Amino acid sequence: MSKKIAYGGILLALNTILLLLINVIPINTLFIMGVASLIISIVIMEWGPKSGVIFYIGTVILSFIVMTNKAQWVAYVLTFGVYGLVKYFIEQDRHIYTEYILKLIFANIMIFILYLILKSFIQIPINIILLLAFEIAFLIYDRVYTSFIGYYNEKLKKLIKNI
Repeated sequence: MSKKIAYGGILLALNTILLLLINVIPINTLFIMGVASLIISIVIMEWGPKSGVIFYIGTVILSFIVMTNKAQWVAYVLTFGVYGLVKYFIEQDRHIYTEYILKLIFANIMIFILYLILKSFIQIPINIILLLAFEIAFLIYDRVYTSFIGYYNEKLKKLIKNI
């Protein structure tokens, strides 16, 4: 139990440091959010979705404190931060096409909610090309996320267990 708490704390600290970097390196905001979102998958793989939810709540609270741009915080919380949990629940014994449809539905709903929240603060032009680019980028992100999960299970998990 103490090893679980310590490892979870280290992962939460790493996640918080990555989100803190958004304040320091404003150029690669989406990339850093994407990398930070990978950490919740480790928690879910190691201890299950309940621990993943607790980790997500901790991430939401700590990221609110360390992220100075609250629009970026909202974007992280609604999209990148929760995606590991959504991916876990969608990929439970479903056909691959059904999984992709559900993931795209989730992504589009979240981006729509994000748009509704941020439109009064930021002017965001919406057109069909932008939406298609978003969906293609999302599918690439999902593929990278899946590759990370495979890499963690095959290589990183063994390396970390030996430490």
